[in-house]
Amino acid sequence: MSFKEFDLSDYIAALEDFKTNSTDDVIKYWGNIKNFDMFIQKIKDDETEIAKLAIQQFGSIEKYTEAMKHNLEHFSELMETQLTDEVKEIGKQSDLLYDKLTADLSEDISSSKIQSIVHELFQLIQKNSTNASLDGSYVHALIDAYSSNYIKGMADSKYGKGASDYIVKAFRYYLENNAPENH
Repeated sequence: MSFKEFDLSDYIAALEDFKTNSTDDVIKYWGNIKNFDMFIQKIKDDETEIAKLAIQQFGSIEKYTEAMKHNLEHFSELMETQLTDEVKEIGKQSDLLYDKLTADLSEDISSSKIQSIVHELFQLIQKNSTNASLDGSYVHALIDAYSSNYIKGMADSKYGKGASDYIVKAFRYYLENNAPENH
C-alpha cells in the first residue's frame, strides 16, 4: 500500500471542523477542548495503525472518513441514543469496579482481591457487550488502551497518578494467569 492509502488528513480536518463548530458537544462528551485535542493528536501519532484498521473494517480510508464525517454530523443524537439508562448504569458499575481496583495502588496486583476485581470487571464488560469476549485479544486491546498517553492521562487524573500503569499490570497478570489458553 502506498503512503497515500494511510493518509487520514481528511478525517483529521473533519475532527478540527467538529471542534470548531460543535464546541458544546466536544466539552460535553470529552470534558474540555484540551482532551479533544489530545484525542486528535493520538490519531495523528497512530495514523498508520488507525488507517490499517480503517481499511480492514471499511475497505478504504475514503469510506472510513465518510462514515466518520456522518457520525460527527449526527454526533449529539448518536451519543444520546447510546447513553440509555442501561448504558449509564453499566458505566456506574464499571466506574465502581475501577474505583475498587485503584483504591490502593500499593496493593499487590497478584492478590486475590485485585484479581477478583479484574475478573468482575471483565465479566461486566463481557455480559454487556455483543462482541466482547474474554479472549486474549480483547484483554490485549484493553491493555493497549490503558497504555496510550490519552487514556493514561484520563485514568491517572480520575483514579490517581500511576493508576493507568497499575491497571495495565493487573490486566496483564490476569491475562497471564487466568486466561492462559488465550495468549
